[in-house]
Amino acid sequence: MWLCFIQYAHAQNENFKLGGFLFDLAATLEVIYDDNINYAEYNPRWDIIIQPGISLNGRYQVSELNTLSVNVGIGYSKYLRTPELDSINNFLNINPDTEIAFTIFIDDVTIEFYDRLAYSVDASDAFGLNGAVVSSNPLDYGRFTNIAGVDVDWDLNDIVLFAGFSRMDIIPTSSTFDYTRRHDYSLVGGPRFLVADNLTLGVTATGSRNIYDENVNNNSWSWSAGPMAIWQASENLSFSGNIAYQEFYFDDTGSINDSSQPSGLVGAAAVSHRWSSVFEHSLSAAHSFNFGYLSNVDSVFSLTYAFNWRMNSKISPRGQAYWELGSDSGGSGFNALGFPVSTAENYSRYGIGVGIDYRLSTKITTSLDYAFTHKKSNLFNRSYYQNQVTLGLRYDF
Repeated sequence: MWLCFIQYAHAQNENFKLGGFLFDLAATLEVIYDDNINYAEYNPRWDIIIQPGISLNGRYQVSELNTLSVNVGIGYSKYLRTPELDSINNFLNINPDTEIAFTIFIDDVTIEFYDRLAYSVDASDAFGLNGAVVSSNPLDYGRFTNIAGVDVDWDLNDIVLFAGFSRMDIIPTSSTFDYTRRHDYSLVGGPRFLVADNLTLGVTATGSRNIYDENVNNNSWSWSAGPMAIWQASENLSFSGNIAYQEFYFDDTGSINDSSQPSGLVGAAAVSHRWSSVFEHSLSAAHSFNFGYLSNVDSVFSLTYAFNWRMNSKISPRGQAYWELGSDSGGSGFNALGFPVSTAENYSRYGIGVGIDYRLSTKITTSLDYAFTHKKSNLFNRSYYQNQVTLGLRYDF
């Protein structure tokens, strides 16, 4: 019955119309070989995963200035050797870029209301927790991540004032991970100055409150402040960066034995270079404090290189290499025998990924990807090697 309202649209890549909505619809299918689905140093488990999915991008022009947009990516995972991980038992996969947003323009002010939803089962760095017993290599960490908020930009020509408020909810779907259920309330704001046509400078300040539902991890307040810059050095070369001082204030309501109060510099820097009309690459570095699984924070340094090459109208190779160094601020639990064990992990990890897209027609694209990951950890059975090979197919309606 819905098909009675579908008309094909020809603007901005949309391929059908439903009422006042213009949509771009695509179907995907991936076949993945993974030789270590449990991220284990000992007794790794391999599997073949079948992942069909769809992506739907839509927009509705409410008025000349106001737009409602919807981006949805959902899929299903079928594990051929480990059916307990099938998506039907863990909800559908929901891509991180799934969102609904409403944009309003009032003179020089832009207001965007949004709600972003994702669901994933990746357990690469998670700990399972059954009562007080810690397990190092859980197979799945199924959780919803929902971020709802509002962003406001006030454009004063050479100065843009911005502010935003958001709430993030992490909702696990298994009692093994109930200890990670949390709610984060964040404020962000600051000015941006257009110093020159190719140079923007600014200051960003943030404040947040993080609250866990269970008394395992510690609740916290945090703030940060620091400068940022964006420089378009030439038509083909650009730089961006930000640095801030961040400070946390953790309470002692949790049971993880982590009394640290982390603080220090965080930030990111990136350089992007278009070598030619068909080849572009980038290099980025970052340091961040992330909330730990059984620790207050995980301090992570990372370095990433990526490239994209449009070899011709049909073939597009791409690749990425990364390295990261992580260190937990503290934490402990108990093993199955009741003895205390440290959950303060120090690790290094690197990975490479290469892939190629082949366009069979204007509607059909195939892809082949390979990814290798190696993690080295100070904790038992937390180091691992992993190889993944993915064959993909995409159909744009």
